[in-house]
Amino acid sequence: MKFFTGFLLCLVMLTGDMARGGLADSVRLQELRSLSAQHRQTLKTLDSWARQTLFAIAGRNTLKGSGDAALDGHDHLYTVLDMCFQPEKYIDRTIIKIKSVPLRQDFMLLESIDQKEKTRILEEGTISMRFWMSQDVQRLLERQQATAAFKLKAINDLHGAAATLSQLLMGDQLFIPVAVVAPATVSTEDHKWRTLDDLQGNVPLLVQKMKDAGRTSPPALPNYDSGRVEKASMAALAMVGAWRAGDASQVNASISTLVAELPQINPAVYPSEVKRRAEVGYNKLAKLTLPGAIVYAAAFVCFLMSARSGAPALRLWGLRLFAVALVIHVVGIGVRWWLVEKSVGNWFEAIPIKNQFESVLFSAFFGCIIGFLLALWRGGAIASIVGASASFVGWLSLVAIFSAPYVFGRDIGGEIGQSQGVLMSYWLYIHVTMVVASYALIGMSFLLALMWLWNYYREYGTISRMPNKRLLAVDERQGFDVIISSGGAGTMSVGQTLLSMLFLSRQKSNSTAQASVQNSTEFMRTIDACNVVVLQLAFWLLGVGIILGAVWADQSWGRPWGWDPKETFALVTWIVYLVVVHTRVSVANKGWWTAVLSIVGFFIMLFNWIGVNFFLVGLHSYA
Repeated sequence: MKFFTGFLLCLVMLTGDMARGGLADSVRLQELRSLSAQHRQTLKTLDSWARQTLFAIAGRNTLKGSGDAALDGHDHLYTVLDMCFQPEKYIDRTIIKIKSVPLRQDFMLLESIDQKEKTRILEEGTISMRFWMSQDVQRLLERQQATAAFKLKAINDLHGAAATLSQLLMGDQLFIPVAVVAPATVSTEDHKWRTLDDLQGNVPLLVQKMKDAGRTSPPALPNYDSGRVEKASMAALAMVGAWRAGDASQVNASISTLVAELPQINPAVYPSEVKRRAEVGYNKLAKLTLPGAIVYAAAFVCFLMSARSGAPALRLWGLRLFAVALVIHVVGIGVRWWLVEKSVGNWFEAIPIKNQFESVLFSAFFGCIIGFLLALWRGGAIASIVGASASFVGWLSLVAIFSAPYVFGRDIGGEIGQSQGVLMSYWLYIHVTMVVASYALIGMSFLLALMWLWNYYREYGTISRMPNKRLLAVDERQGFDVIISSGGAGTMSVGQTLLSMLFLSRQKSNSTAQASVQNSTEFMRTIDACNVVVLQLAFWLLGVGIILGAVWADQSWGRPWGWDPKETFALVTWIVYLVVVHTRVSVANKGWWTAVLSIVGFFIMLFNWIGVNFFLVGLHSYA
């Protein structure tokens, strides 16, 4: 019998109340979940650690449908603690997620399991720890990795999930396998947190027990307050023993002691209670993605209704809701920035724009800010149209980053973390900020193009290009500073096009500019006008962002351009929008071509931003 198991049994016999049942409902984890831990070089709460750990194993934040109804559906922190404290209950549970369907199909080759189990693995995609450890499975994975290189990532993901679970199920550990004890000093060189197991040599009672058991005790680590370390260690041992015995009252008492003692071991470097509780609340509110998405959606509906009806009251409500959504969005970014600052030690390197989650979050923010300012500046029907497109980007982006981990079964960086050291440069923030801002504008252009084509379809009963249908673009009408051709359709000279691309072209004062949006042709011109401005902004931001990205790549990797998949598709996206903004020089049916190419460009951008990360491997796979 292992050392700690025997010691726990002694503690269990001293706890008094041995009543079992209802532990999950009786244990007060609220205090415990706000304790800090250092995980993957990042300070986070136990709540965040448990979420990330369980998701890595099971692909979700709760266990469900894994063969034991009594253990399913509990809080993520409870489940992870239960795995640590009662590992024997989980070793045979089918909770390790196989995310790759082709890899699940490979398990059909195993002769050691029956057809029913093969079908279950294929449908549910889960296996147990004991099954994963079997020689048949390990040989199968080695063989598939050697014969099918494209499965390497799927196999590594499976090994990673199993390794994470294995760390929890070790059994012979004092508490949990994560560093919960702050460094002993305030020195910037002393930044490594410790597990309670690392500090066994600082606890005289544990040292004596090891000697009595014939074991060599580890050396005591310097500068730690042994009295506080001993109180925390004994509380942890008592908690584990009471947990195994089902004694909720003793578990709660131990939690209270841990919560009191761990921050006091070195309060100077321990995150404040305000920050820790803020992180727990941030997690509970889905990192403020869903609250922000709901308000953006409400603003979008108001703007859309106002655009068609011309009702000023709806437009005003749209602006109000848009402002509230922006506040929620800013708070979400600010809290994230504030939380990671403690880990990196400065505010600059903590800017949250270093992974997929953060880049989408910031992209939507920049797009919505630009849309909001344009809506306030122009007013009228343009405010409704631009507001609708910008709030659509905010709503879609926040919903996407909330749901992506569940849809694709992978972490996109939602949990608090840090970037690779080679990437830490001020060029990172300049390059990424400009590129993601352009992506947000491309998303706005996409919705504006859909709105234009929808009205085109309503007017003419088709979305196909009709060569004789002109005067549907902003620069194809009287009153715009353009040359009017003999056919009546407006065309712009090269000089006027360049002026327009530099935002120097001006619409002449004309009563038709203020005409009612009930006029379908005028409404389509207004949409086109908004789209032109957004497209030009996106074009310039993306182009400059790519150039600055080359500067950053030269600094970080020693070469400005390497035809990495992300670099290549970013250039392709920019070329598409180079074509889009120049279609207005000479082509007829400018509005139709602009709308169609805006939609094509959006999907190319989407593949560049998301598809490359999921389906291609390159230096930019982290974001």
